[in-house]
Amino acid sequence: MKLSQIIPYLNYHFPSENDLVKAIQEVSVNFTKNREDINDYLRDSRLSSAYTAFYLTTNMPKLEGVFQWMDPKWLDKLKASMFFDIGAGPGTFSLAFRNWVGRPVDIFQIENSSLMREQAKKIWDGLYPGEILRQSISMGNLSPSEKFMLFGHSANEMGTQEVMKYVEEINPEHILFVEPGTKDFFFKMLEIRKKLISKGYEILFPCKESTDCPLANQSQDWCHQFLQVKQDPEIERLSQMAKKDRRLLPLTVQAFSLKNKKIFDGVRVVRVFPETKFSFEWEVCEKNIIHHYQVMKRGLSKSNLDLFSSIKSGDLIHVEIEKIMEKQIRVKLKLLNNTTFET
Repeated sequence: MKLSQIIPYLNYHFPSENDLVKAIQEVSVNFTKNREDINDYLRDSRLSSAYTAFYLTTNMPKLEGVFQWMDPKWLDKLKASMFFDIGAGPGTFSLAFRNWVGRPVDIFQIENSSLMREQAKKIWDGLYPGEILRQSISMGNLSPSEKFMLFGHSANEMGTQEVMKYVEEINPEHILFVEPGTKDFFFKMLEIRKKLISKGYEILFPCKESTDCPLANQSQDWCHQFLQVKQDPEIERLSQMAKKDRRLLPLTVQAFSLKNKKIFDGVRVVRVFPETKFSFEWEVCEKNIIHHYQVMKRGLSKSNLDLFSSIKSGDLIHVEIEKIMEKQIRVKLKLLNNTTFET
């Protein structure tokens, strides 16, 4: 999505690019430092428009990136489902889902802020004139089709009880969380995960099995992912002016389904240790057990060394065990994110 596609439909007209940048920086400061003012952008047309211009455009690519990690058969079901965007804001993930599907879809946005609902409707009608967008604070009568519920940077602002209230009211077959990749939210996500599993949902990503998370009692480690995003040049320019890097994005992604269960091969990287002179080392989750893996650098080609350096938390790797030691397991890498590794 280009910035120039969004600008005409903002609720507030910025006199100049510099005015937009200043407003983006103000929103950012409220998010990170002035937490007591964090919701100002939900009430102020100028700040909500700045939030939309910057965060809608930079967050939209996340959905397609996340879907690349998912089972294609599950994705086919999502395309045919009614889409519920919980805490929709300006409609970021509704637009991302519509773009990904590539045709009109049945979308239901739930957003408490009337200003954000107005902004989302204005953008939707501008980009997709004639296509229906349903909005509400609460649910009415729903169609009998399968339902796909997405929490996009919204569950982190709710309590577990509020998240589960939406789940119980809508009763979706499929649920996806695309949330901040922070330690604080991860432990909140563990509570939500436990509740969903108790209601019969199977976890599809990132875990192999719907059993207790081995990081539940850890204080330093948490499960999260990274997306490397190539932003549009217009967005990249705005990011540089606002002094905010939106190319490597940390996420907490979890997917659940009542109807699907995929046991994938491989192990998930949970933590990347600083590389040493002799080795690359990671913590990985294998069948919900944490292991310390080590790959020796000796004998690796330059291209392989570069590839190892690029491995991030959340990546899926396939390995061949070479040696089990007291504190770590020495392995050879065979596949990275289901792509054959150069040998």
